[in-house]
Amino acid sequence: MADTIDIRGHGVVKGYAEGEALVADTTLSFWGEVDAITGKVIGVGHPLEGISLGGRVLVIRSTKGSSGTPMVLNLAQLEGNAPAAFVNVEVDGLAALGCIVNEIPMMTELERDPFELIATGDHVVVNADEGVLRVTRKSTTQR
Repeated sequence: MADTIDIRGHGVVKGYAEGEALVADTTLSFWGEVDAITGKVIGVGHPLEGISLGGRVLVIRSTKGSSGTPMVLNLAQLEGNAPAAFVNVEVDGLAALGCIVNEIPMMTELERDPFELIATGDHVVVNADEGVLRVTRKSTTQR
């Protein structure tokens, strides 16, 4: 039986999305560390280097601000390679703007540490309208 937990938080950008989690307890700059066309992380040495963000629920500490963030997110969205949703511990205003413009849900202020509860590969439902993440763990043996 799948292990499912609900985590409450604050919906910064409203909406509903779901997908496979991509988790890294770090920051990510969309300007210079993400290829806008492929949606892959291209930052050399970044923990997510070479991995596509497309359709994934991106669970990170925060984005690193750049005025290019909304543009990169928009290009990735147009190519079908943007994240399905963001779950951030800290909110960067430019990423929030990019999510608003591209209708990508974003959540923050979770009641528990997402890096202790969510692992890459888990299935995550983001309901930013109600402020709830539903995490179905891929495997409990990972933790």
